[in-house]
Amino acid sequence: MTLPATHELLQFLADPNPQARQLAMSHAMGFSVKDSPHRMLLLEPLKDGEGKVLRASDGSELNVLDRIKSLCQDQPLTMHDALSALINLTDSPSVALRVGDEEFLQFLVMYIGDSVSLLADLACMLLSNLTKFEPIAARLLTLNVEDRPFYSFLSPMDLQVSLSGMDADPSDPDYEEKKRLTAEATERLSKSVRMKQAVSMPALLTLLRAFEEGASVESSKASAIDMRAHAAESQASPNERPVGIDAKGRPEIRRKSTCNFLASVFANLTVLPKGREFFIHPIQDSDPSSSEAYPVGRIMVYTEHGDLIRRGGVISALKNILFIKHAHKLLLAPAPNTSDDDHTTSPVDCLPYLLMPLIDGKELSKVDLEDQEDLPTVCQLVPEDKPREPDAALRLMLIECLLLLCTSLYGRECLRHRGVYIVVREAHLAENNEAITEAIARLVNLLKREESDATQREAEQDIEAVDQSDDDDDLVIEEL
Repeated sequence: MTLPATHELLQFLADPNPQARQLAMSHAMGFSVKDSPHRMLLLEPLKDGEGKVLRASDGSELNVLDRIKSLCQDQPLTMHDALSALINLTDSPSVALRVGDEEFLQFLVMYIGDSVSLLADLACMLLSNLTKFEPIAARLLTLNVEDRPFYSFLSPMDLQVSLSGMDADPSDPDYEEKKRLTAEATERLSKSVRMKQAVSMPALLTLLRAFEEGASVESSKASAIDMRAHAAESQASPNERPVGIDAKGRPEIRRKSTCNFLASVFANLTVLPKGREFFIHPIQDSDPSSSEAYPVGRIMVYTEHGDLIRRGGVISALKNILFIKHAHKLLLAPAPNTSDDDHTTSPVDCLPYLLMPLIDGKELSKVDLEDQEDLPTVCQLVPEDKPREPDAALRLMLIECLLLLCTSLYGRECLRHRGVYIVVREAHLAENNEAITEAIARLVNLLKREESDATQREAEQDIEAVDQSDDDDDLVIEEL
């Protein structure tokens, strides 16, 4: 019986010929857009005119969606179209639940975690769509994956000798000696690989590492605070490491993708209590006195990042995390000159990263130097050409983050004594968005009034006014 052309085309998704699969997937990707009349062909069992389920060339039933998932591990062109199709299709909760099983999530995380993955950005976009749905987000929070930092357990010297030996010139008088040294180094590397046991680690740590690596990609821009800190560090201690060797003695591998959409993944995960808790607890075997020991300390530095998706996702994640009132002492350095024994210095201080996007350098330059001294150090004397965050939605979220910090007495004290009023006062004068001006007015009211039992209770209840259940529809990617 003659099949419709669309059905015949989709059968080639399971063809043993890679070129046939690629051509079929490139056409099938067009079926995945929301308005396509053929979209349901990718989601329902394909049947012939007699109602029989179509079969692939190997005799198995042709489940098109499963075939598209499997093609995400095919050759790059095929994989590109398969990932794009799934990004389009996962705007539907029912489809997302079919796609986001544990095995496929594990593949996505490990692919994103691989520094040389060419299409990791598409995988990040798909993971962002999937984690918008609570069951999948919860699944990812408990997922462990195999850690494969291939270069992390290899001797940099052996690796360098082994690689350089491949280009040795036979006419070189020392060729035989170089050949011998290369063979010995290669054998030691081989033994290291054989002795290395697979290590399981939380999927979120793999994603966090990829997120940080992605910030160094040339097309990506680090936060202004981060750039200033790195500049100061480089002046204080000149780089004496060999080119291509990182601080831990490992060869540096240049990541191919920015992984900016992982910020949206983190925002989705922190909607869940378990996701928030992950970001405020120190990573196992890390130094709890370092900000890098805490996942929140490693993402908060991107609130001024040049990419809207990255800084927006990070600010959204911070807002979710700040709903945990008992974490405010971790997330805020104490007010200066405090004598409270409880006010110990925190390794993580998110306040500079919340204030800096709200600061306009030209406006701040007109503020008295004495008032500027109340601000966190990095927020003082910023360049006059530094602009305020241009996106109104992010400015509102930043003010809401400060409001959430006001739901604890400790938070209010810190904000009062660390120059927050100065920043929001200037921001209020320049703001023309009514929702933001109203939020700033509420914030100023909390900061300026005197404390009493009644005001403390009211401030705690103010958390209800900060809507945690934003839909964030802009973070759903569709129709690539």
